[in-house]
Amino acid sequence: MKRLNTGLMGVFLCLTTVSASAAPQRQQPRPEIFTDLLQCRSITQDAERLACFDRQVGAIDAAAQRDEVVVLDKSELNKTRKTLFGFSFPKLPFLGGGEEDDSGEAKVDGVDQIEAVITSVRSLGYGKWQIGLEDGAVWATTEAISARDPKVGQKIELKRAAMGSFMGKVEGGRAVRMKRVS
Repeated sequence: MKRLNTGLMGVFLCLTTVSASAAPQRQQPRPEIFTDLLQCRSITQDAERLACFDRQVGAIDAAAQRDEVVVLDKSELNKTRKTLFGFSFPKLPFLGGGEEDDSGEAKVDGVDQIEAVITSVRSLGYGKWQIGLEDGAVWATTEAISARDPKVGQKIELKRAAMGSFMGKVEGGRAVRMKRVS
């Protein structure tokens, strides 16, 4: 497995605030720290219920300060999905993973393509290029670009292709096979 430098390593729990209609309809086990908080609602005595909520919110806050809990809204979750586009990683249900694509790799729901601005280019020889993107991702072509060389500032469109591969198209050019390198 490739090592990811995304700040997600060490995350033990991810709570997302998503409306029920937008959330996937699959049921995943909830973390104990979250179910303990939800159980506070069943306490009928006001003082006891408030004490339970205070205790559980304190536990979640402490876990968040130790980077054991991360709370993401849907917007941040989508940004994270786009940042991870092109990586092969284990099934991460909190990112929409859990399903596999045709190659057996974990697939991130909702992200089948991205568009970005090129911030760096480096020739790898024989018409192949290493291309850096505005989000810090680095991609390399696995086949030659025969028309125009990619340039900083151009847009690139990356799409998921067959059998776990990816196709990239620099504006004004044809699509070529690419792979994410970092």
